[in-house]
Amino acid sequence: MNPDPARQIGDLVRQHRTFLVAGHYRPDGDVLGCQIALGLALQGLGKTVEVWNSDGLPQKYSFLPQSKLLQKPPAAARDFDAVIAVDTATYERLGVTRDRIASRKALVNMDHHASNERFGDLVWIEPRAAASAELVHHLLRVNNWPVTADIAANLYVGLSTDTGSFQYSSTSPQTLRIAAELLEAGADGAELSRLCYQSFPLRRLRLLQLILASLSLRCEGRVASFWITDEMFRQTGALPEDTENLIDHVRAIDSVVVAALFEAGPGGIVRVSLRSKSPKVSVDAVAAKFGGGGHAAAAGARIQGEPATVEAAVLGAIENALREARL
Repeated sequence: MNPDPARQIGDLVRQHRTFLVAGHYRPDGDVLGCQIALGLALQGLGKTVEVWNSDGLPQKYSFLPQSKLLQKPPAAARDFDAVIAVDTATYERLGVTRDRIASRKALVNMDHHASNERFGDLVWIEPRAAASAELVHHLLRVNNWPVTADIAANLYVGLSTDTGSFQYSSTSPQTLRIAAELLEAGADGAELSRLCYQSFPLRRLRLLQLILASLSLRCEGRVASFWITDEMFRQTGALPEDTENLIDHVRAIDSVVVAALFEAGPGGIVRVSLRSKSPKVSVDAVAAKFGGGGHAAAAGARIQGEPATVEAAVLGAIENALREARL
């Protein structure tokens, strides 16, 4: 991992006083862990720090140490010396946060998505990293900033959730070395795993029941797709945050190579999440055909159009990818 961007960011931090740490809407464990950890690190350096996420903190992740540091953007815009965006592939994905930045002297973009649009004044993109938490950890180590137990716990959750609890092919020896360092710094791996993977509300299980009942298989079971609808949310009382990683239950079917989740949103937008468990099929290439992106094994897109039309187009692209891979 090239240390130069981390040193540049360290120099920028030393030169400024007020910071905003921002992350993408519909936050997952990686972006939340990164935002809170980096916010705590900057506070420890005596900086004035705000940590904003357009959607706020999901109930699911309220267990993260010092989670109250993360807030929704305020009604009035504010000035900052520097804005640091983490784990956010496009500036648009900052959502409302963009409109609440009145002025800034520098915009830093730290991310591990290959599809990142490289916005900002100082850009650090590391696609080889399994999670953006790896970049934040490297930033702290290179600049000799303390890694407290609370920082370690947040970064451990970022690593764990973005690697499927260290199951995905993106998990490298470096990922595991960082995880070990975080455990040594005070993160309780067993308890954090329990809170991440064994503490779901009943409404999420009921949502999963409806999803599995509506599951569709094609290409001799190699492609699985399903919809999450407003009616499902009404029936179960589930929240949008409850959909995180539900697609993994579908991908776990033995015959499935690619799983696709479709969710109709406001303004005629269909949100698509894609997962692949074959190195021969990169779903980021599929998502890119529709203006999206992500990783080879996990990607997504937001597509304008009629739901049935979007579904047919995406599934057609997946089938083409399978044919090209001779699967």
